[in-house]
Amino acid sequence: MGRGQNIEPTEAPELGWTKQELMDSGDISAKTFDLLRKAARVKGPSHGGLTHIYSADDVVALVLKGEGGTFSERAGAAAAAWRALLEAERIYMEPRVPKRAARVRNR
Repeated sequence: MGRGQNIEPTEAPELGWTKQELMDSGDISAKTFDLLRKAARVKGPSHGGLTHIYSADDVVALVLKGEGGTFSERAGAAAAAWRALLEAERIYMEPRVPKRAARVRNR
């Protein structure tokens, strides 16, 4: 194990989910998770950190970013799985509002 790497959870596990748990439930890679995390502006470990704990607020931010915009293809299924994790802990979010279809202009 390299200097500065820690295999112990950074917080009490009852306060959230680890990166590994979120990646497994969402069935996404670490690279996709980190891209989504950075786009959602959620703080994370400097390197690695599969045992880093993410709070419910962090997961809500990940769900909102995963359901919309450029991440809906890559992380849409993961966002749905994370929404189920939140609901299992009795944390409810507003339902996702689908995007309106683009208006077609007649010329």
